[in-house]
Amino acid sequence: MKTIRTLASLGLALTLIFAFTARAELLAGAAKADITPNVQEHKIPSSGYGARGRQPMQGVHDPVMAKALVLKSGDFSVAIVTLDLIGVSRELRRAVLERLQGAGINDQNLLITASHTHSGPGAMEKNFIAGLVFGGYQKWLTEWTADQIAGAVKEAQSGLKPAKLKAASGLAPGLTKNRRDPAKSYNYDTRRFNNAYDPRNPANVTDDEIIVLRVDDASDQPLAILVSFATHGTVLGADNMLISADWPGAMQRELEAAFPGAVVLYMNGAQGDQAPAMPDNPDDLACMEIIGKNVAQAALPLAQNALPIPAEPVAAVLVRREIDVPVRAMGVHIPKLLFKRWYPSMPLAGVRAGDVIFLAVPLEMISEIGLTMKQGAKGIGYPVPIIAGLANGLFLYLTTPDEYDEGGYEAGNTVYGKIEAGLVIGEEMMIARKLRKQ
Repeated sequence: MKTIRTLASLGLALTLIFAFTARAELLAGAAKADITPNVQEHKIPSSGYGARGRQPMQGVHDPVMAKALVLKSGDFSVAIVTLDLIGVSRELRRAVLERLQGAGINDQNLLITASHTHSGPGAMEKNFIAGLVFGGYQKWLTEWTADQIAGAVKEAQSGLKPAKLKAASGLAPGLTKNRRDPAKSYNYDTRRFNNAYDPRNPANVTDDEIIVLRVDDASDQPLAILVSFATHGTVLGADNMLISADWPGAMQRELEAAFPGAVVLYMNGAQGDQAPAMPDNPDDLACMEIIGKNVAQAALPLAQNALPIPAEPVAAVLVRREIDVPVRAMGVHIPKLLFKRWYPSMPLAGVRAGDVIFLAVPLEMISEIGLTMKQGAKGIGYPVPIIAGLANGLFLYLTTPDEYDEGGYEAGNTVYGKIEAGLVIGEEMMIARKLRKQ
């Protein structure tokens, strides 16, 4: 009888082990697609600077790309897409979802973000202000771009294979500065700081953290490397008339050369008040390469030495919230009915893969908000919180109440006023708690 009980216990233990192993298997696939339009055949403006206006871009310096990472566990999968664009318009996201119908990717489990390059193609947002400032909406361009993005997602899905997650983070001070410096050291036209900038000033908050998420196959070869770092894609200015992914593109190319065969994705964080620290070089294109290489060199040892982390479960939540307060943008009151037509509701989302959570917001948040959200997520139980800024839409800037009262460019484009930060942070923390129960 004792032998029978022992065998039964062993059988139960093996059953539990096999069940856990089956549940814990992560599948991953990654792919990329070129989304650089033909600017010789079509008049395509950028959407980076009002000073550049509606003028069409004249050529291509370097390509803009879409990168897709698909993670799947059991019957649930998520698609994480990064784009070398200034933002993700409602029209573009909707077009991508239309092309992914039947592929298991929908509004809930698609996380699509933009690097915020100011030299990428525009004309993919259908509202009056964007059309007036940057050039009218081009439906064909939106649909063509969506074709390439959806193609990358489907290619990533077709290449799913057993995978594991690794992560690392480190501080890289000096790569970014706070452009809302009280000393007014930042010039928004030249995108450069003068000598009055003092990094020791407590008002000059910066998020110096670089986070690297590495997705390896069963033989520990990287399939994808995702780099998170918060700063603007504004090395190239309004006088640049060439399509470019700006410094994030240079960084991604540098790391892809270091890891042949891996897809390198870049995810911008809470960059609303962050500007890249420009080297002492008057040539913007040279600065772009230098900054991209500097970030890549800071991320490289993190990618090389990343440690395994739990990858289960894979889950996602997206909620849409209407914020019923007066709306102002660029210092102008916008009638509520008109604004709701352009932005009917704000998508706030979270994506979880084990110890990792992506907190996805359609905003340019200032760094203090991003740091607060990351700290909150760690308190909930996520060792690797990643801010996915400019995600699933673009609702302009987000400041703290104090920074809103200070005024300035970012505060003037915080459309829902000083209460918005609390609402967004609270909603994201609730999403994080909900995902923790998965």
